[in-house]
Amino acid sequence: MTGTILIADAVATRRIALRAQLGGAFRRVVLAASGAEALEAARREPAEVLLAASDLPDLSVAEMRQRLGDTARGAASPALAVLTPEADRAARLDALTAGADDAITRCTAAPLLLARLRRLLRDREDTAELRLREATRRALGFAEPPAGFDRPAKVALLASRPAQVEALSAAFGARVRQIDRRGVLALGPGDALDALVLAEGGTGPCAAALVPALRAQRATRAAVLLVQASGAGAEADAAQALDMGAQDALAGPFDAEELALRLAARLAAKRRADRLRDHLHEGLDAAVTDPLTGLYNRRFALPKLAHLTEEALVTGRSLAVLIADLDHFKAINDAYGHAAGDAVLAETAARIRRSLTEQDIAARLGGEEFLVVLPGRDAAAAERTGRRLCRIIAETPFALRGRDESVQVTVSIGIAAVPGAAGPTPASSGPQGAEALLERADRALYSAKARGRNRVSAHRSAA
Repeated sequence: MTGTILIADAVATRRIALRAQLGGAFRRVVLAASGAEALEAARREPAEVLLAASDLPDLSVAEMRQRLGDTARGAASPALAVLTPEADRAARLDALTAGADDAITRCTAAPLLLARLRRLLRDREDTAELRLREATRRALGFAEPPAGFDRPAKVALLASRPAQVEALSAAFGARVRQIDRRGVLALGPGDALDALVLAEGGTGPCAAALVPALRAQRATRAAVLLVQASGAGAEADAAQALDMGAQDALAGPFDAEELALRLAARLAAKRRADRLRDHLHEGLDAAVTDPLTGLYNRRFALPKLAHLTEEALVTGRSLAVLIADLDHFKAINDAYGHAAGDAVLAETAARIRRSLTEQDIAARLGGEEFLVVLPGRDAAAAERTGRRLCRIIAETPFALRGRDESVQVTVSIGIAAVPGAAGPTPASSGPQGAEALLERADRALYSAKARGRNRVSAHRSAA
């Protein structure tokens, strides 16, 4: 059994009854008679969820939320679910307004209670993983991206009555569009929603049954799904919706105010998670990209070349590499400054990129040296590509930033290839093959420099 659930309730019989209900949670359960006792337990042993009574005598929900964050000391703080009396709607709304992750009626049946706990645990683990990756990204030295502007959320309500749409729009403080089952399942990629509330009643299948289909549909895959189940079997439907992937689910009559509070909280969590994912993707891109030219960097290019070379040697497929080096680049830096040199490097990269196909790989090896990998191309095709690169570099002078002048730039290129006709070679020679391929291309580059620059030289020996 892993993980801990804290129960904080001043009434001993309620604590004991709730612990019995949580047998199916497969977590260690720790009991506390007050908020302060629960916080002290959380300091001793990190907990995943705190189930706190709404009528704790010593701490309000807002105070509990704040102090749980302080207790975590940089780790993921416990999710906070507030237990409210059965008929106390105001207590539920107050708890949600104060920042509780969930507000659960105390008489909720065990299956729905456990489903709500599983949802809280999933959300907490997902957020903790994203924050860990974000911490790794920062540790690697990637700068914090600027905060973006949050556009208004695109929210739809699957409901049979327009009055429900109007009530939710008023409570949410923003437009909520009405949609029917046919419309929601016909949404295209350009109709992506930020949130969808499923509250349709009637005699048809429960709206919760749509959750798997919506999770598999592009327009709603990443949307917040909130289910309002009503009628007979509402608690079972809500539990099913949560376990199928809904972010939240209610059982009972339509309550626009509570739905709006839950919807706002789930959308805020989604925005935070989206930002963390965006930061992660930006960090991954930065790890393999040269910041000046936008091409792949050496860290990415050399392992990729080793893999492609190994594949070519095993399968007999052709592979060629070009090493391109700008001619007399130091003279440009000396005459015009390093800013001008950087502009020349960036424009060289842009011209290289425009001349290649999608399957080709271009990287900056360092300084003024570039690597181009041509999968499926033999030496003859590589020479044609090299001559084209020489021409597009030399034929148009490079404009210099902040100056009314331009500079003529040329490039020398060395080529080496793994000839497909040579037939398969044992896979163990792959990494050595990549190193040898680069060495031959480098020798060819020196030959091009020695023969006058602004030309292509190909290494002719077998791979």
